[in-house]
Amino acid sequence: MVIRILINFLVGCILIFFISCKTEKFSSHGFFTADVDKYFNEKEGVNVWVYRSFQPRDTGNTGLRTQSFYPLDTRMMKSVGLGRKGDKVLFSVVPDSRPYYNMVAVKHKRRKFNIEDFEKRTYNRADYFQKDYSTEGMTIKHVYIPYGKKESMSLLFYALNVEGNPRDLPLGRFEYLAKINALELKEELQYKSYWQIFDCGSTSRKPWSIQPNAELLKGRDIIYLKLFDIYGANKTISYFKLIKKGDTGSIELSLCPNNYVFEYYDEKGNILEKGEFSIGKEKDPSGN
Repeated sequence: MVIRILINFLVGCILIFFISCKTEKFSSHGFFTADVDKYFNEKEGVNVWVYRSFQPRDTGNTGLRTQSFYPLDTRMMKSVGLGRKGDKVLFSVVPDSRPYYNMVAVKHKRRKFNIEDFEKRTYNRADYFQKDYSTEGMTIKHVYIPYGKKESMSLLFYALNVEGNPRDLPLGRFEYLAKINALELKEELQYKSYWQIFDCGSTSRKPWSIQPNAELLKGRDIIYLKLFDIYGANKTISYFKLIKKGDTGSIELSLCPNNYVFEYYDEKGNILEKGEFSIGKEKDPSGN
């Protein structure tokens, strides 16, 4: 009996040890979809600008992952001091096309980095901090972005210095994301569940209401809406919104005169419903 109790105690200690050491955890409430150059996470209260060419994919050699790491991620994170208790990994991404590099976004529970040896940078009055951990064969950068009263986020960049992947090209892509996210976190203190772009001036836009179909949320925690401008045989996304249970009130929009297609999807990207409408112009039967 004593031996069994001792064994159970030791097993429990080992489990606690491994659980406490495994701090590199993905946030379970993040969302990213193709076509939209923004990552959404309501629980962490953060939006992150990305490139529209990134693709949501948790397997393979490229793509934006929200559930699993790339092979070198945890090693690189530890080398710059990321992955501590309270850190939540938002996503890890490798672009689908050149220049190739890895980027990991981490939301911190509290500000805790000593940034005395970081280089201070400013973009449109938005401050952020960068430190270089590069080695002979790999470029490694850690960008730390404090915002709000106590919030902060890190962006980790690393790329192998190999032939056909010049150091400046992937680094330039990363540094652009670093500065626009610093500006976003300074100016937009509230999380947003939507994204929108316009192809006309504000004086040309028209008010429009969309009433989500509440039936689509039955048996689902969340769906999302995509709204596309129609240009002949082509369509371009202009609006995106995450819709959760209890959030099915009318969506009030300002849209440019055009023909539109709207599509509702489930979390896995399966289309649930679609339709079309026109604003300020008659729909051309020829599709032009």
